Amino acid sequence: MRDFYAELIENRFVDEVRQTLTFDETAYENLLGILADLAEVSKTELTIDRRVALLLYTIPQMIRNAYLSFETSAADMPEIAFRLEDAWVELDELVLAILTGAE
Repeated sequence: MRDFYAELIENRFVDEVRQTLTFDETAYENLLGILADLAEVSKTELTIDRRVALLLYTIPQMIRNAYLSFETSAADMPEIAFRLEDAWVELDELVLAILTGAE
């Protein structure tokens, strides 16, 4: 079976956002791929490794917190803030699909 935990840990997207407030598009696309694959697996698997579940819970939250760190009006927000908002919503949606086994 594929080691989703290792793949999620090795992906640097969330760490880069958290540590340097940079949006690595390649790492983000890779993360989306991992999560999409995990969503497919979750349709047939009855359980998810608890370590993976913990990561799934924290990924959208960390991106949300980075987005919320911009306390300016919409007109003054940098482009990364809007990109983080979109990523937060997209990641949250994928995680929900994984955790519910939704199709």
